Amino acid sequence: MNSIKYKNNDRYLILVAGAMILLGVTYAIQNSSVLFQGQAAKIEIDEEAYGETEFDSSNLKLIPILDKNAEISSDNVIRIDFKIGGGKDNSLKDDIIYNIALNDLKIDCDLISPYLKWKLIKNNNLISSGTLDYKFDTIKDGRLILTNEEQDLVKYSENKNDYDNYIFYMWLSDSCQDELGKCSNIIDQSYLTNKKISGKIEVEISTGEKQTLKRNPSDILDPSTCVNY
Repeated sequence: MNSIKYKNNDRYLILVAGAMILLGVTYAIQNSSVLFQGQAAKIEIDEEAYGETEFDSSNLKLIPILDKNAEISSDNVIRIDFKIGGGKDNSLKDDIIYNIALNDLKIDCDLISPYLKWKLIKNNNLISSGTLDYKFDTIKDGRLILTNEEQDLVKYSENKNDYDNYIFYMWLSDSCQDELGKCSNIIDQSYLTNKKISGKIEVEISTGEKQTLKRNPSDILDPSTCVNY
């Protein structure tokens, strides 16, 4: 069943889907390949809602890799491909903007780490990247915004290739990024194995002037942001 909730700043009106597909709505996110789930999905959102796609690492073995291999590895990288564009029956103003965020995050506390990295690619260009470490940004109420600046919604087109193409990556970064045998200080990362993370990538629609995100790093870990499995 669908439910409605509001963000703390009342800027977003959010319709949370209980299923992977929402029908009869205005905006569309087309998920072309969800590698860790092994299936494709189509997700649609309307003017008072956002689309969502769920992910979890229970069927994916995340092992530390070189950062340069994050975009070419298919075995141990969470990857989501999706498109965002205006719907055919769009009756709203032209100044539709949106953020892309991770929501409903449930993370093993050990994964609140500089080694769990992510990046967001838009139309083949890197637009944001970071880690789940609290020194990078605070995860509040299970939410972490990915976009550093709000994005303009592309108008409806019969050709879905005109929509903005996104790829989200998440991976465990090896403490040694040099060639094998050349690291002077290797860190034991075994504590990161057999840990769990789950959540949703969601698009949050709003109107008005675009805002630039100000990250909110912290000096200490807030235990309410994670789960001790």
